[in-house]
Amino acid sequence: MRQRLQPTLFLIIALITAALACAIPGTGGTPTPPPSPTPVGDTIFFTAPYAITLEPGTTIPGTEITFVQQMDALYELRVEGLRAVRQDGDALTWRGIVAPGVFGTYRLRLRSPLVGQLRAEGDVDLAVLNPAPVELPPTDTPPAGSVHYNSIPVQYFVPEGHRIPGSTLVYDGQEDGIARLSGTAGYPYFALDASILWLGKLRENVYIRYNTRVSSLNENGLGLTGTAELWVTE
Repeated sequence: MRQRLQPTLFLIIALITAALACAIPGTGGTPTPPPSPTPVGDTIFFTAPYAITLEPGTTIPGTEITFVQQMDALYELRVEGLRAVRQDGDALTWRGIVAPGVFGTYRLRLRSPLVGQLRAEGDVDLAVLNPAPVELPPTDTPPAGSVHYNSIPVQYFVPEGHRIPGSTLVYDGQEDGIARLSGTAGYPYFALDASILWLGKLRENVYIRYNTRVSSLNENGLGLTGTAELWVTE
């Protein structure tokens, strides 16, 4: 009886071992798929950290939020023409058109750094419609008085033959660990960990500056991480 059970026991152990091998990376299981390409479409999205200190009578640029006055521990605002009374620590959300072709969602928290001042901190979701990137010389300066968003985190994955979103740069592939980018008047070769700096326009009223670094480079494509800055004229 014991001898008849041994082949069955060995078969069960073999099946369990095979199943574990498939589940452990590098032991013959299903390989991890490459990351999906960052899409390039009719709209490009950013999430920007945001903070501003307001004096009475001033408006958050690009919005319809105006700080009217402080009333003891309360703050009077005017939002889209309507009176709103808030206190320290309150949340405030506003959605609307920041400028032609740019839609924004502001998620802010109100603070009082000093008597008579109001500070709004949070982040802004920005959608830039129908971007048509144009490269600009790196010495160009965005227009004064623009609504400015900085320190915007970006992370892109670009397969060969695809364009880096929000730019004219196209990844043409790599050779010996060196990536080649077309669509620029500058030097087109970048190694792993090299910086890629790019200034351009997404629309006539939207300037963008990328400060990114080559974070990965392999047969699947080019990985970039870094920050972006946006200047939007109303």
